[in-house]
Amino acid sequence: MAENEAEQQKPKKRLSLARLFLPLLIGVTISVIIGLFVVGYISLTEPPAPVEDIHSLMNKKQQEEASTAADNATENGTDNATEMVVNEDGKFDFAQFRYFSFPLPFVVNFADGNGMMTVEIAIATYETTLRSEQLIEKLTTFTPKMRSAINLVLAEQVHADVNTVAKRKALESKLLDAIKPVIDGSKPERPSGITDLYFIKFVISGMR
Repeated sequence: MAENEAEQQKPKKRLSLARLFLPLLIGVTISVIIGLFVVGYISLTEPPAPVEDIHSLMNKKQQEEASTAADNATENGTDNATEMVVNEDGKFDFAQFRYFSFPLPFVVNFADGNGMMTVEIAIATYETTLRSEQLIEKLTTFTPKMRSAINLVLAEQVHADVNTVAKRKALESKLLDAIKPVIDGSKPERPSGITDLYFIKFVISGMR
């Protein structure tokens, strides 16, 4: 008899546990759904940041980055007057490279009369926006004087002076030294904005 009663009570216990588990599962599911709905509603109804605030934050971020770069330049001992200035509107203006190319090539006979060379030349500058514009304008104004200085140096060369890449690099440096005084003067007050001179075309012809 006792064994029969025990076996009859087991299904009742299982049924009571199933009745407790089902409402608990339903309650948890409903809570999760309500939580997701609340989070989605808040995120959708939160107003976006005003355009003015976005612009002010962007400007502030740019100024902070520029200030950090300026501090780094100071720590590295670079010339701030050459690399960065602060405009009247408070924005930082950093130096950048610009190039000036002579509109016509240089055609010069070798000094010994054996052949000739035709070269096209570009000048690299590194200045802030305003100074860069002023420097390019000055290069344009003094083009005839620079051409004269370059022609005088080229006219001294013979084929053996320019028949390798290394020798042409050395000639570039020599020409750079020739044009800097034309633009900066013999005693410049600040570092030159002219950084490099490049041969963008170099042709030798007429060799016997």
